[in-house]
Amino acid sequence: MLKRRQLLVGGVTVAGAGGAAWLYYRSRASQALGGGPFRHYPFDPVAAENFQQKLFIPVASGPFGVLDVAAPLKIRATAASFPLLPGPASQAPSPFLLYQTEHAGQAYQNPILRIESGARFTASLDNELTEPTIIHWHGLHTPAKMDGHPSDTIGPGARYDYDFTVRNRGGTYWYHTHAHELTAKQAYNGLASFFLVDDEDQRKLAKALDLKLGVTDLPLVIQDKQFDAQGKLVYRPNMHESMMGWLGDIVLANLTPNAVHAVTPRTYRLRLLNGSNARIYRLAFVKGDSGGPSLPFTVIGTDGGLIERPETVTEAFLAPGERLDVLFDAAQAQPGDTVFLKSLAFDPMENEGAAGASGGMAGMSSQNHQGMGQMMAGTSTSRLPLGAAFNVLKLSVTAGDRAATTLPTVLSEIKPIRTEGAPERKIELSMQAMRFLINGLTFRMDEIAFEVKRGAVEIWSISNPTVGMPHPMHIHGFSFQVLERLNSPPQWSATARFGKGRAVSDLGWKDTVLVWPGETVRIAIDFAHDFPGSQTYVFHCHNLEHEDAGMMINFRVQA
Repeated sequence: MLKRRQLLVGGVTVAGAGGAAWLYYRSRASQALGGGPFRHYPFDPVAAENFQQKLFIPVASGPFGVLDVAAPLKIRATAASFPLLPGPASQAPSPFLLYQTEHAGQAYQNPILRIESGARFTASLDNELTEPTIIHWHGLHTPAKMDGHPSDTIGPGARYDYDFTVRNRGGTYWYHTHAHELTAKQAYNGLASFFLVDDEDQRKLAKALDLKLGVTDLPLVIQDKQFDAQGKLVYRPNMHESMMGWLGDIVLANLTPNAVHAVTPRTYRLRLLNGSNARIYRLAFVKGDSGGPSLPFTVIGTDGGLIERPETVTEAFLAPGERLDVLFDAAQAQPGDTVFLKSLAFDPMENEGAAGASGGMAGMSSQNHQGMGQMMAGTSTSRLPLGAAFNVLKLSVTAGDRAATTLPTVLSEIKPIRTEGAPERKIELSMQAMRFLINGLTFRMDEIAFEVKRGAVEIWSISNPTVGMPHPMHIHGFSFQVLERLNSPPQWSATARFGKGRAVSDLGWKDTVLVWPGETVRIAIDFAHDFPGSQTYVFHCHNLEHEDAGMMINFRVQA
């Protein structure tokens, strides 16, 4: 077990005092009495007045410490127990999983790994869990044996060695478990962190805007969790949640519930990562405790690093696995004001569509289809439905000098993938027998769904049936560019001002893309690589319950 002083959450030790975790189930009783789902609950993500826990900020070592990789690492996947929510010292410890390592005499838990583009990364993973595990380097272009394919899952007591060159451009990537059929549980319980890649473009931007990692450049992972009456982390999906995806109802920013962070009138960089199992966020910066206007913010990067030029927007969707690199100018508010990073309400589009369309509910009568959807919508144990509005982080604006900085008009160069003559591969998502499929297939370890040629460029046309739900689709081993969206829902189309139905989160290099029901997303992929032999990767939904249930296929890049 970790010592109490080793993990700080919300500015207090994980075994700290204050709060009243026992009110968790009392709030459910108040809901039954008509008091609303979060009444009297101190970690209600809707009530602005509850945001009083100091945001946890990564430091040089310890939990989520920034580790500059300069030597081989020995990473241990371990289990720990400690309270996650601020509350009575007697509250039950929570199960939690951690990647632990030591470097230069310092101990790290779930370290934020930082490395230079082009550098060699060498690490070993020792599995000290009681169940199998493996690490996937999300977004990195690596040989297949270095990628964390489910077939490379290792058992308790085993070791896996990683050795590869970081070929990616600078950007905000991450690493997490990809254990076969255990990814959702293990990631939810803690096996994930950031993998930051530096390059000259990143340094130029930091210098121009006077940004310092951990001070004005903040990695921010957003997650939703459930806790029991004792403040213990809960992951017990029922049949509905195993199929649709697990939703929490307490929203954590860097493991901090009801997080607040003091800012001065200057520009801040937030490296936003959706680390949730299934929840989609519609993010905006909203002024005032009572929900004032949405303030503009500037997107500078997506999954695969900086985009070509800064783009100013007032909202953006962020699906599980996606990253969005944004600048927020706190000088838009006055000292004493508050600004909330908020997830706005949206239509979750779960189980919609006309009866008889392709999918798991095909052939049902309209009345039965509606009844099925209502039944499924009512069986989640979360009190915070997908698409509900809630706050993520409170920014308290304080007095301070405004830094004299100038945002570059050009951030990086994005060379469009040349698609002349490229074949188009149809990727069809569907549901059958309450399981989501890709091209009619569920995952089988040794089955290759299709092959592509090394160096080939392909266009993938990913179609989601109207009867279904949103799917964040993630490819291993390669990045892609979003070419076009067709038949997008109005809530997406309202923000799609970048040509061919694309919104700001579609720009630049991507590894994960959200596909709405009834929508087709066309992406371009260049399968060039210099790895010896054929390479087998996976393509899957990053709703982690979907992945574990088999919404994943193998594809092979031929030698």
